[in-house]
Parts: sequence; C-alpha cells; structure tokens
Amino acid sequence: MKSLLTLLILVSSQLLFAQTNDTITTKSGLKYFITQKGNGKAIDSGSIAIQHYTVWLSNGKKLDSSRDRNQPFAAEYPSKDIIKGTNEALSILKIGDRGIFIMPYYLAYGEKGRSVVPPKETLTFDIELLDSKANSLSKELEKTLYQNYKQDSVLKLKQTIKKFYQLKKSKFKDLWMDENELNTMGYGLLGRKHAAEAAAIFKLNTKEYPKSFNVYDSLGEAYMDLGENKLAILNYKKSLALNPKNENATKMLEKLNQN
Repeated sequence: MKSLLTLLILVSSQLLFAQTNDTITTKSGLKYFITQKGNGKAIDSGSIAIQHYTVWLSNGKKLDSSRDRNQPFAAEYPSKDIIKGTNEALSILKIGDRGIFIMPYYLAYGEKGRSVVPPKETLTFDIELLDSKANSLSKELEKTLYQNYKQDSVLKLKQTIKKFYQLKKSKFKDLWMDENELNTMGYGLLGRKHAAEAAAIFKLNTKEYPKSFNVYDSLGEAYMDLGENKLAILNYKKSLALNPKNENATKMLEKLNQN
C-alpha cells in the first residue's frame, strides 16, 4: 500500500516536503499529491469552486489560510482572477478531495511576484475542494443591476434589491452566498463612482451579517465618499466595536474627527 504521508519540516527556515512515489508532476510543471480522497464529482467549468486553502512561501512562512479565518474561499472555475496553478489544481480535485500542490513561479505570481510574494517564488498550497455551486450571488444580482447599463447608464438598484429578497426566500438555491458577495458588488459600484448605490448594497450586507466588522467598515467608506461624515463615523465605530484591532476603522475615525 502506497504511503500518502507528507512531512512538513522547518529546517534552516525552509519548508521541505518528503515526497513519495505518490507525487505526480503534470505537463505544466505542477507537482502534487492527494492527502484525502472524497466521494464527490469533478466540478463543471463555469461553476463556483468552494475551497479551503493554506499557502506557504518557499522559506516555510505561511502566507495565507482560509482555514485560519474559518471562512471558505469561493471563485469561478476556471478564472483569470485566480492563479494558473490553482485553476489546474481545481481541475484535478473532486469534491471532498484534498491535496498538496507545489506551484513554480510561472504557475503562481510570475517573475515579478506580488506584494509579499517575492519574484520567481515557488508556492505550496494545501487545497481542499469542499463543494461547488452553479453560480454566485454577486454574479446573479449583477445581471439585474447592470442590465442595459452600457446603453442607458442607469443602475437597476430597486430591482436588484427585490431580486435579492426573492433569492433569499428560496434560500439562495445553488448559489454561493457569503458576506464577500455583496461587498464585492458594493466596491464595484464605488469603483464606478456610484457611492449612493454602493451604500445601499453595503447597508443590505449589514442586515445579513450584523456581527461582521468588515461590512460596517465598507459602509463607512461609502458614506465617506458621499460626504455623510456622521453616518461614516457611526459605522466605523460599529466596526471597531466588533473588532477593536481594525486599524482601518481607527485610521478613518481619526481622519473624520479632524474635519
């Protein structure tokens, strides 16, 4: 019986993997081995892949982990919004599977790197494919919000909120829903200079996730853009009460109180 054991050992500040004969190298150069076999099926192209992940730099430093946040990550598969190596990993995994994926720099963040990722950096991912959904809430709502937007430049905000409650009534059947879905929509609106509409979406999110510091932080930002400083202060204070370590809220409150 082949061994599927993997040892993660920090030696001289480097993360070393004891690879076994179970390690596979694909044509792209991605190396992987499966650590857990599930009973699910492969995910369809265009669906939303729901996953847990942890990623390390080549020196063994943990870069990020959805498991540490206890918040699964969801993304369309395949997508330009996720790195090539992750797209390939998701093509290999079936629902319930978990594996270690070693991604050369050209499957990760390339020659230049990104933020805290150094140039030409090999990344190691621990990915577990939890589930898949046919679509995400944000994509579904944006069909209504931006309907004919290129032609008439009119946002369908009332229709979108109505659609939200219709979907909620059906318990968001086959849609991925978390607090980031409405937040993504809100920041998309802010980017298009629609602060009032963004505030409405963020406010909706506070009703759905009243214990999340992040949603109040986002609503505060929209009110700042609108010049509604009292409302911005109120929401930043709510955010800070939920998470006293929210440095952005502290910074924004200092700025607002100076005005």
